[in-house]
Order: sequence, then C-alpha cells, then structure tokens
Amino acid sequence: MESISQISSLVKEYIMPETVWLVPCLYALGSIIKRSIRIDNTLIPIVLCVVGIFLSALVSVASCEPTNWIQWVILVAVSIGQGYVLAAAAVCLNQLIKHHSIAGRLKKGFEGQNNMERKEGMVGDCRENSPCVPSPKDWSCTPISKVKEGEQ
Repeated sequence: MESISQISSLVKEYIMPETVWLVPCLYALGSIIKRSIRIDNTLIPIVLCVVGIFLSALVSVASCEPTNWIQWVILVAVSIGQGYVLAAAAVCLNQLIKHHSIAGRLKKGFEGQNNMERKEGMVGDCRENSPCVPSPKDWSCTPISKVKEGEQ
C-alpha cells in the first residue's frame, strides 16, 4: 500500500489536477491510432505528446488567462511539460494494461487448466517414436510427422 501512495504523490506532484482526465483520453487516442493503417506505431508517442501539449495548453489558458508575455512564456513551458508527462502516463497506462493481461494468462497457466494440457502425442506425452515440435499458437505440440506433411 505504501508504494501506491508514493505513486499517487508523484502523480499529484507532476500532473495538474485539471489535466488528469487527459490521460485516459490520450490512451484512447493511442488505441485508435494503433488500429489505424495510415499511422506507423512508432509515431504514437509523438502524436500523443503533441496532442497532450495542445490540450494541456488549452486547459491552462482556460484556467489562468495570462495577461503579459511572462505569463505566456510560463504557460507554454508548463504546457510542454504537462503534455509530455500526460503522454508518458498514457503510454505507461497502456503498458500496465498489456502486462496485466499477460500476467493474468500466465497465472491461469500456473494454477491449472491451460493450453499445455498433456495430450496424446503432444508435449510431455510424446511417444519415443514420435518426437514433437512446439507450436507457437497455443503452446501445444505438434508431432513431427504432421509437420512434415504440412498439416500444422
């Protein structure tokens, strides 16, 4: 529990409360871009940074209404920093969700039923005369005789 409170204090320190809602919005935007054919996946963090900076600036202008050039410079600097941190938090959220689902699948595998069940002619139950080749799809094993015939 202490680590959660430390993470919470770090988030409160670096992200303004007015812009916290942008993290799930940027996460959703990143998911949409990932499914897109036109934009390469390597550009997702850059797009999220630009959009995060723009939205952070919009929220900052709406909340403080700068009047002189020094306030504008501060607003731009804070918006750039906030946008970058928001985009990084959205990417981190994506990675947390992805790894949580992977960990869930691994946990199910350790606790019991999974695709690596012992099947006749498969992993752990291969006959001496019938060696097996691992199948990357479902962690099962295909007998070599079927692989040679092209029935995988």
